[in-house]
Amino acid sequence: METILPAEFEKLDIRVGTVTAARVFPEARKPAYQLEVDFGPLGVKRSSAQITAYYAPDDLVGRQVIGLVNLPPKRIAGFMSECLVLGVYDTGGQVVLLQPDRAMENGCKIG
Repeated sequence: METILPAEFEKLDIRVGTVTAARVFPEARKPAYQLEVDFGPLGVKRSSAQITAYYAPDDLVGRQVIGLVNLPPKRIAGFMSECLVLGVYDTGGQVVLLQPDRAMENGCKIG
């Protein structure tokens, strides 16, 4: 894997947000949800997330997540995804969401 300089990492804007809405995304090629995540001062951003193995939409609402918020928007099956919700791949390739271990204010920066 290629190494990066600290200045390159600092370009990533990674923040805490709270999922305010989650619904099944039937138009996606792989099973996914459409999420709306409140990042506090940055506003609500939408994300397409392939996290259906371990999470149901109702379980996601109110959950704090970690998201990369300074990617350019990407259209996925007609849906504009504005951030990347981060997770860890398990040994089977399924995503387990990253989250803070205590409640944080939406928009807090990860460093």
